[in-house]
Amino acid sequence: MSKKIYVTDEAKNKLAGVFKVSRMMVWKALNFESNSLLARKIRYVALSQYGGVPNWKSADMETTHEEASKTMTQTFGDRVKLVVSKGSCLVTVFVDGEIERKSQVSSIPEFMDLQAEVSRLAMSL
Repeated sequence: MSKKIYVTDEAKNKLAGVFKVSRMMVWKALNFESNSLLARKIRYVALSQYGGVPNWKSADMETTHEEASKTMTQTFGDRVKLVVSKGSCLVTVFVDGEIERKSQVSSIPEFMDLQAEVSRLAMSL
């Protein structure tokens, strides 16, 4: 079965309006027929803001702790990795080995929100 993100017709219209694209482009993005940067953005917004429901289970998250370097690493599938520096609470998100984002987190709820966002990012790729 191929990957697909389900959203309402209203959400599809909103996505087309937000990104100034045709409904066909939205369809291609949600059905993984396109893997352009724009398509990945459409999928991410569909999952994070428009109640998108994937037809697959998200990649398992694996957590490792590296005591020598004082870091915690969480992997989301093969492409996305989140690394936390335990001393400074600096979180670095990598996609395909490249730094996607760096954030300072100050609380557990803030970190959990970031984890959820990274999980959605991994699903949108």
